[in-house]
Amino acid sequence: MDLISIVVPVYNAEKYIGVCVNSVLEQTYSNFELLLINDGSKDCTLEVLKSYKDSRIKVYSFENQGAGKTRNKGIQLSRGKYITFIDSDDYIDKDYLERLHQEIQDNDVLISGYKKVSLEDHSLMYVSKPKVSVWDEFRYVATWGKLYSLDFLKNNHIEYEKFVLGEDVYMNIKCNSLTNKVRVIDYAGYNYCFNPNSLTQSKKSVQGNNDILMLLNKIQSTLNLDKYKKKYIDYFYLKTVVQYLLMQASVLEKISYSKIYNESFDFLKKNDYYHFSFNKEDSFKVNVCMLLFVIFDKLHWKSFMYHFIRKLNIQYV
Repeated sequence: MDLISIVVPVYNAEKYIGVCVNSVLEQTYSNFELLLINDGSKDCTLEVLKSYKDSRIKVYSFENQGAGKTRNKGIQLSRGKYITFIDSDDYIDKDYLERLHQEIQDNDVLISGYKKVSLEDHSLMYVSKPKVSVWDEFRYVATWGKLYSLDFLKNNHIEYEKFVLGEDVYMNIKCNSLTNKVRVIDYAGYNYCFNPNSLTQSKKSVQGNNDILMLLNKIQSTLNLDKYKKKYIDYFYLKTVVQYLLMQASVLEKISYSKIYNESFDFLKKNDYYHFSFNKEDSFKVNVCMLLFVIFDKLHWKSFMYHFIRKLNIQYV
């Protein structure tokens, strides 16, 4: 059995980390190492981590540097043939590692879906499974739900770079762009625990700054996406901008929102990404939302869109 390294950055997670760790210990695939990396927690997280006695668990502790740098330390410390990442307040189904190990075969990256559940009682909100298409390489760009060849990450010097938003987006787009050995499967064994409070905090931390442009400029200037059809690239850039604008409309005043809106759409137009075509490999709801943004932009109705989004409190599609 191949060794799988599981990296979990942990920050002030004493309340939830037990569910995460126990879900790993209950795996049907037993040959793993679980790297629990304390990222300078201020609560009793480190004591909780040290209480586990399973020999497969390795506990490390560093000063607070953020989840991205903590995952990078995990990559450096891992010894497995494969590596996967779990957030400390999430958990995985019992067959998660076994299924991913069976499916990755000789590929560098394996992409699967996820289940969105409530943080407190783990009630199911919805299931997102890939449609097993090229678009899934852009659609599923969160850290979780993946299995990577560790040698592939290390040989290509792939790590999480510092962004206010989108560390996982950049890392995964980079991975997918550097290899043709990407496999997508119709499976969802990762449970993403939705925490509305952390969502609010993350949005407040970026008020007034167009942080999405840093991410998009970095992707454009450093990654070669020639392996993909242009319609996918255009759709990805437009969707990323639209999603960011939806988030910001609920927390920004109109003047600040207009500034970010103009900068974002100027980026799309300047770089020839301002094209919309219906993407049957994405959801109908997302397609409609993007189309409305394009129509209202061409009609110069961004003020109406701003008030419409705030009125309905639309944050994600």
